Amino acid sequence: MIPSKSPKQRGTAVSQKPHGGCLASDHYDGAVLPFLSHLDDAARIQPMKLPSAAKRSFLCITAGLLISHVQPVQAQQLDPCKLGSDAFQRRDLPQAEALLKQCIGTKPPQINPYLDLCALYQMQGKTKALHDVALEGLQRFPQEKRFYLTVGNQAGQEKRYEDAIKIFAEGFRRWPDDLKFKEGLASSHLFLGMKFLDQAKDQEAELHLRQATKLDDKDIDAHLNLGRALHNLSQSVEALAEFDRVLALAPQTPLARFHRGLVLYSLHEYDAAIADLSQEIKVNPAYPPSFLFRGQAFMAKGDWKNAVPDLDVAVVQMPDNPKAVYARARCLSQLGRLKEAEVDFRKTVELDPANSDSLNALARLLSLTGREKEAEALFQKALELNRKVRSAGPGEIRFESAQSKKTQ
Repeated sequence: MIPSKSPKQRGTAVSQKPHGGCLASDHYDGAVLPFLSHLDDAARIQPMKLPSAAKRSFLCITAGLLISHVQPVQAQQLDPCKLGSDAFQRRDLPQAEALLKQCIGTKPPQINPYLDLCALYQMQGKTKALHDVALEGLQRFPQEKRFYLTVGNQAGQEKRYEDAIKIFAEGFRRWPDDLKFKEGLASSHLFLGMKFLDQAKDQEAELHLRQATKLDDKDIDAHLNLGRALHNLSQSVEALAEFDRVLALAPQTPLARFHRGLVLYSLHEYDAAIADLSQEIKVNPAYPPSFLFRGQAFMAKGDWKNAVPDLDVAVVQMPDNPKAVYARARCLSQLGRLKEAEVDFRKTVELDPANSDSLNALARLLSLTGREKEAEALFQKALELNRKVRSAGPGEIRFESAQSKKTQ
């Protein structure tokens, strides 16, 4: 909550003309006219035996003294800033809100009305109004760090991570020793990086996630997602280092061994990949991609028999995943289970009709079983495919979103 401060009282200087006539406009405003009118009547009574000019001068001086005493009191009574602050101190929130909004509309030189109204909106849970007042306060009083924190946090909560980065970066520049700005900046880079990762914008994701790790080298989410982005960019060695860092910081991090196993698989280190994936399956058996890639690692070693159980699990849990169905089809074909393999190949073609690999595999199986006419048509269709259309490239990790347990 942003604490409030009592506004300082300030008086208004009163000008006096040393000679000649005395006018209301010379002092304050029309509010003092009754005093001047009353003094003019007194001049006609002439209670003192003074020359007229001297008496007029005396009365003018007296009026100035009276006005200089009365004006600050009247100003305070009419000042919405002071009245709003007093109402807020009394916790008369509706009255305080109306007066403080009126005060801020005049763009007062003091910061206290902005702090009071921010505190009021925070008490009421009016986040939009709080943000708007804090933003205006930041523009008027850039030396007040609470405005930066309020505006930056609200931008992050609204997933406007680019705006949050700008605010926290400026705050961090001004107050480099304040950890709140460093943490806010790191989190903003992290969430923006994860957003780009989910959008398959791996280069942009890598840029922000790397910045997040520089700001907070112990942020597990930042290292984990940076590793994913690097792997998608085919920077496997760097990706492996990031996953190693995650496991060094927190060995039980969910999916860390899956991602490291996937990188090891891409580096053709199949035994190491199987070890990591087996460990992930042990602690997280409900995540089917671990079974898929462990099965593919067994296939890469020529161990078709051990691959089938893993691929069975993957297909059952991801029945619409063409990669899982295609991998099992290949396994079954290698094991001579041709009827089952044909079913899977046809299912793969149905799920991903633009994949020429599955078309060619089915065509070869049909040719082996004497169905040359149908096989020839499939071979021709595969040749007509100019390119493969996939939802993700060969190395890309797209099996879960980049969301983390962090909240902003």
